[in-house]
Amino acid sequence: MSENDHPESPVDLHDVEPHDAPWPDNTAPTGEAAVDSALEPLSGISSLPVAEHSGIYAEIHDSLMASLDDEER
Repeated sequence: MSENDHPESPVDLHDVEPHDAPWPDNTAPTGEAAVDSALEPLSGISSLPVAEHSGIYAEIHDSLMASLDDEER
């Protein structure tokens, strides 16, 4: 990936330490209630220790997969 792939980025990530990297403020609603509900835990993830992030991501993944399984029935 080149630096031109995201020209709208106001932060030069080459000068940012990983712990100082900008975090998205929120996620945009998708319009799908099940998806929006599954993504809700992302709103507070930046305040959690990084070691806990993988568990949150796994829960989100499982919730999205369950929603897809329900749709197929």
